[in-house]
Amino acid sequence: MRPFQLIAFDLDGTLADSAPDILPALNQMMAELGKEQVSLMQVQHWLGNGMAMLIKRALTGELHPSGWHSDQFEQAQQLFIGFYQQSNGSATRLFDQVPEVLAQLSQLYPLALVTNKPRQFTEPLLQHLGIGHFFKAVWCADDVAKAKPEPDMLLALAKQQQLLAVDILLVGDSENDIFAARAAGMPVIALSYGYNHGQSIAHSQPDLVLECFSLLPDAICSLEQER
Repeated sequence: MRPFQLIAFDLDGTLADSAPDILPALNQMMAELGKEQVSLMQVQHWLGNGMAMLIKRALTGELHPSGWHSDQFEQAQQLFIGFYQQSNGSATRLFDQVPEVLAQLSQLYPLALVTNKPRQFTEPLLQHLGIGHFFKAVWCADDVAKAKPEPDMLLALAKQQQLLAVDILLVGDSENDIFAARAAGMPVIALSYGYNHGQSIAHSQPDLVLECFSLLPDAICSLEQER
């Protein structure tokens, strides 16, 4: 048995359901631009690749956006930032058992957060949710050159904590987490309930797929037994 030295978590879709906050900000942006409103399901399918990609998906209505104009994107981004600053945290909720499990795990491992959300939104949200104190380190999309699915954030975390990537376990909910972990050489557990573009996370082949967050401590022990 080789214990993990640190457990890292994604935020949106893994620890918290933030789509209900993002939806009104995105629709206010769309209204200002004279565009059609988007649905909660669309937002849930579009989340996972950071703020810029979310905005491009909303502007085009496409998961793989094309045809957007840079001037329009810049205007949209500034509008979204202003609106999301007002709504951030107001309707976001932690998934079941997240505080209890984080408290339990924090007694056994250092914990970290690795999110594609910009820091200006991450820190206020963590404070609002009351979970920021669990994390020894917080890495956000704007802290690295390329966010997930690139491995930059995970490798930066490993270097900061002076650990091998293989000794850090990532817990996420989307293919971006799986791809980033694989590229970094890091084991990964995925939650099935999160934001993964409407696809089953099992298709991305994480080490384990869990249906609920409360199963995480036993799952970590199981992976450690196999190391």
